[in-house]
Amino acid sequence: MVDPSTIVVEDEERGIRARVLDVKLEWKEDRKGSRRPRIEVKYEVNGKKKRFYFTLRVETPRRVKASVALDEERALVLATLTGDETLREKRGTVSLYASHLLALAKYKGVGWELLYWYIKATARTET
Repeated sequence: MVDPSTIVVEDEERGIRARVLDVKLEWKEDRKGSRRPRIEVKYEVNGKKKRFYFTLRVETPRRVKASVALDEERALVLATLTGDETLREKRGTVSLYASHLLALAKYKGVGWELLYWYIKATARTET
């Protein structure tokens, strides 16, 4: 497992330097009583602590999705955590998919529990 608190990201062009403080998995219960994973990302920019989160859902069989609002800082942090460099340039509300979920599973605080949910959630939707 990778300790996210060791990650520092920088965009010299925009003058942004962010340090990831934590990535953690929480659970949110929906109206039907099902538990859905909520990923919270804490980071620090110029000495100011910030955070954002997103909640995953099963959209169609074998497809999970989450929406997250990105600004320059969040985009930089999330692109680094997921390995998806296309996120660096995105702003506003963007969609995250299974590939992003799988990339986040390598971090301490997220890990196997998220993968287990993904397997169970997508298996339930098959007919």
